[in-house]
Amino acid sequence: MSKGPESRVFSAPCAVFIPPGTAHGFHFAPNSEGIVATVLADRLSLPLATDRALSAFFSQTRIVPVDGVDAGEGKHIDHLFRRILAESMEGSVGRDLMLDAHVTEVLVWLARAGARATLPDDGGVPTRDSGRLQMLETLIAAHFREHRSVGFYAEKVGVSVAQLNRIARQEAGASVTQLLARRLVDAARRDLIFTPTPVQAIAYSLGFQDPAYFNRFFRRQTGTTPGAYRETERRRLVS
Repeated sequence: MSKGPESRVFSAPCAVFIPPGTAHGFHFAPNSEGIVATVLADRLSLPLATDRALSAFFSQTRIVPVDGVDAGEGKHIDHLFRRILAESMEGSVGRDLMLDAHVTEVLVWLARAGARATLPDDGGVPTRDSGRLQMLETLIAAHFREHRSVGFYAEKVGVSVAQLNRIARQEAGASVTQLLARRLVDAARRDLIFTPTPVQAIAYSLGFQDPAYFNRFFRRQTGTTPGAYRETERRRLVS
């Protein structure tokens, strides 16, 4: 039995995020003002794939009040939306790249504001395991290019390899090895799309001694080669 449509009430100032593919409609009060930004789903894929917290936050419709955030932060969010509007109306060089950058920044600011607005009554004090996951993610960010073993990270966090994998699967839904692979792929994607660096040089910069192995690794993780991925994504940027 299908559910009927859900109605949600919101008031300004706020930002509303609606995930791709979600049927929706609005009924605005007279004299309402605002900006509607429609972003193609493939333009959201890279920033949401890059950060687990962003992906989780924007997996559903979100209404983020802006009046409760820091005044400077609220003005910055408003400024970003206006920059998106201005860029979309201009034909300047690099417009699509600038729009992607502004959209990514908007997503990050809204997720941060939304997370603070929905903290639990206990103040959102992290559990021991969530704290260990944050430590792991910090370590991965610092060392992922070095291709360290899982044991290296377990020792730094102060737990066994089995414990660290349990924490990673419980808190992040992936093993430590999978988290490391994701970080390498995310870095590779950014370099492939936004830099002219040759694939071979990208491989070396990510700690791969053999560019051919990097190609196999990337294809195993994404289903395509680095060269084909770069070509496809750059065509999307200029379309």
